[in-house]
Amino acid sequence: MRQADLRTITQHRLSSRLQVYGGCQLAAKKDLEKKFMNKRLLPAYPLFVNDPFFSIWSGGDVLNQTDAMFWNGRLRKTYGVVNADGQTFSFLGMVDGATPLEQTSVSVTAFTTEYGFTCDKFDLTVRFVSPLLPTDVELAARPVCYMGYEITPRQAIGRLTVSLALHECHCYDRVEDFVIGGAFEMQGYQTAFFGLNRQHPMSHTGDSFAADWGYWYVSAKQAYFLAESDWNRFVGCGTIDYNYIENDKKYIAGFDSYDNVAAGKTLAGKMTVAFDDLCSIFYFGEWLKGYYFRDGKTIFDAIDQAYNDYETTLAKLSVFEIDLDKRLQNYDEDYRLLCVAALRQTMGAHKIVQNAKGQLLFLSKECHSNGCIATADITYPSMPLFLLYNPSLVQGMLAPIFDFARLPVWKYDFAPHDAGTYPYCLGQMYAVKANADKNDRFVSNMFRRNRQSGIIVSHPMVYQYPQNAEIYNFDCQMPIEECSNMIIAAYASARCGGDDKILRDNYDTLKTWYDYLDHAGLVPERQLCTDDFVERLDKNVNLSAKAIVAIKCFALVAKRLGHGDDEQRAEKRLAQYLDEFYRHFDGVDHLPLTYDSDESTYGLKYNMAYDVLFGFGLFGEEMREREMDYYTSRAGKLSVALDNRYDLTKTDWILYTCALTDDRAKQRALYKGVAEFLRTSPCRVPFSDLYHVDGGLIKDFQNRTVQGGIFILLLKDELQKNK
Repeated sequence: MRQADLRTITQHRLSSRLQVYGGCQLAAKKDLEKKFMNKRLLPAYPLFVNDPFFSIWSGGDVLNQTDAMFWNGRLRKTYGVVNADGQTFSFLGMVDGATPLEQTSVSVTAFTTEYGFTCDKFDLTVRFVSPLLPTDVELAARPVCYMGYEITPRQAIGRLTVSLALHECHCYDRVEDFVIGGAFEMQGYQTAFFGLNRQHPMSHTGDSFAADWGYWYVSAKQAYFLAESDWNRFVGCGTIDYNYIENDKKYIAGFDSYDNVAAGKTLAGKMTVAFDDLCSIFYFGEWLKGYYFRDGKTIFDAIDQAYNDYETTLAKLSVFEIDLDKRLQNYDEDYRLLCVAALRQTMGAHKIVQNAKGQLLFLSKECHSNGCIATADITYPSMPLFLLYNPSLVQGMLAPIFDFARLPVWKYDFAPHDAGTYPYCLGQMYAVKANADKNDRFVSNMFRRNRQSGIIVSHPMVYQYPQNAEIYNFDCQMPIEECSNMIIAAYASARCGGDDKILRDNYDTLKTWYDYLDHAGLVPERQLCTDDFVERLDKNVNLSAKAIVAIKCFALVAKRLGHGDDEQRAEKRLAQYLDEFYRHFDGVDHLPLTYDSDESTYGLKYNMAYDVLFGFGLFGEEMREREMDYYTSRAGKLSVALDNRYDLTKTDWILYTCALTDDRAKQRALYKGVAEFLRTSPCRVPFSDLYHVDGGLIKDFQNRTVQGGIFILLLKDELQKNK
C-alpha cells in the first residue's frame, strides 16, 4: 500500500477516535485529551478479543490500575511496561515494582481500543487491535491480535524497552497446573509460547469457563519464556538475565528495545498475542480446527502472516471504519458508541470453522446465560450486523439447527433451541430432563449443568440417541419463538444477499416449522419465550407478532423457490391472522402485554422490526407510532423496561424497537439510555444485554453476541436505500 494511502487512513483513524469521544471538533489531540481525560466510555474495554476462549478485557477506566480479565471477569494478568534507562513504568496491569504512567486518554473504534500515557521522560500511545472484520472471514478467523505502540521521548534516552507479558494464569481456568513453554527465532522477530504440560483439548464444556488447553504466544523483536523471578528482575532494573527456575510462576513476554533515542523522535512498533486451541469445535461427529487452519496452516503461519501484515491489516480495518463512519453520519454519538462497543464483542463470541461438507459455520457461544452453541434465539437478535455486512455468516449460524433438526432424536414439529453446549455441537442441551427435579431410569444422571457454577461437565452424544429417547422436558421448549426465529433468519439471510441454497436444502424443515405456526401462532399458548426472566406468559402478543412476520417470510421463501401452493396457503393464513389481530386490538391506545390483559400492561413489540425493515406493511405505521409514543413515555435515564412486570430491559430489543419508527427523536429517546448504561453501570464486565433500568445492575448476561442487534438501524437504512 502506498505511503499516501496509509497517511490518509491514519488521519481517518484519529478522526474516528475524536468522534467517539463525543464528536467534538477539536484541532489537536492534546486538546482532546485535556477535555476528555480518562472519560469513561464502557464498563469494560476489549484488549485482545478473537473467540470465546481468546477474550481479554480491562475492567477499569485506567489501564494500569486494574488487572486484565477474561470475559467472565476472572483474572488474566497481562502486563505492559516501558523501561527507560533502568526506570520501569507500567501502562497495562498492576505491575509490582513499576511506576504507573499517567493515563491521558482512552478511545474506542470498531476494532481498536487506544490509550494515551505520559511521564516526564516520554509520551506513549498504545492500541489494542482485534481484526474481527465481518467482511473478511479469513482475517477474522486468524487467531492473532495486536498491541501497537508509538513512543516519543521528551528527553534523550540511552536505552528504551517496550514490553508485553502474559502470566501463566492464561493457561488454566480455575485449577492451577504445571506450565511448559519456550521460544522460537522467526524471520526478523521472535515468538514465545506456553501452555499446560497436560493437554486435554475439548475436555469439558459449560458456560462461564475458559479453555485449560491450547497454547498462548507473544511475538516481538525479542521474546522469552520466563520464570517470575526473571520478569521481576526486568521490571526492577530493565535487564533480562535468563535464569529458568522450575518452581516459579511462568510468563511469556515480548520486548522491543532501542538504543540512543533522541528527544522528540517517535518510535513505532507492534507485538502480537495469539492463541492456538488445537481443536475448536465438535460438530456432530467431526472434530474441527479453526477456519484459518482448514487447509493445513499452523499457528506459526498465522503469527507470521499477522506480524508481517500489520500495516495491511490496519488498512483493511480502516476501510471498514470509513464506511461505518459514513453510515453513522446521520446519528449522534450515543449510537456511534453503541456500535463500536458491540462489534468486537459480537464477532468475538463466535468461532468460525468449516465442516467436511465445506459449510462455513459461525458458531455463537451463549456467554453467561447457558453456554449453549448456535442458539436460535441468540442468532435472531444478533443478525443485523451480519445481514448488513456478510449474510453468509447468518447462514453459518443457522446450519447447526437445521442439521440437528433432521436427526431421529429430535422428533418435534418445531425448531430446536440450540445445537449443544460450546464448543460441542452434539444436540440440544436446553430443556433436557436432568435440569428438572425428577428423572427416571432412562435419563438418570446423564446430564449435568454448568451455568456459572464452575462445575466441570461434559455431555453425552445426544445427536446419536434413538428416536424413542425421552430426554426433553416439553414445558421448557420454545416452539413459537424458535420456529419464527429460524424462518425469519433464513429468509432474511437470502433477502440480504446470501445464497438461496440454504432455503432449498432445508425447505422441507422450514415448511414443518411453518405448519406449527399455521395452527398455533396467532394466540400462543403458555410457553417459554426468549424474555421469560421471571415467568412465562400465556397469549403473548409480542410472540404473536413474531409468528405473523414469520408466516409472511415463509410465504416469500415458498414464492422464491417456486412452491406456489405453499405460498398461497401461507398468505391466506396470514390474512386470517392479521384480521383477527386487528379486530382484537381495535381502538386500543397501545398494545397490551397479552391478549387477555388491558392497557395497564405493555411489552416492547420489537418483533415487528423485520416487518418494517422488509417493507411488508403487516403492522400499520399508526399502530407502531402509538407504541413508540407509549414506550418513550415510560423511558427513564437508562431507557425503558421490557414490559410492565419488572424493571429489566434488553439492549438488543431496545434497538429492535427503535426500528419501528423513522423518527430520530423517538429512536434516541430509547437508545440514549443504553449508552448511559455503558457509561455508568457499576458492573465492570463486557457489554451486558440484560440490566435493571433502575440503577444499571446487570442480571447474568455478559459478552453475548446479541449486541449485533444494535446495528439494526444501519441495516434499516441500507434496506431502505436499496428499495
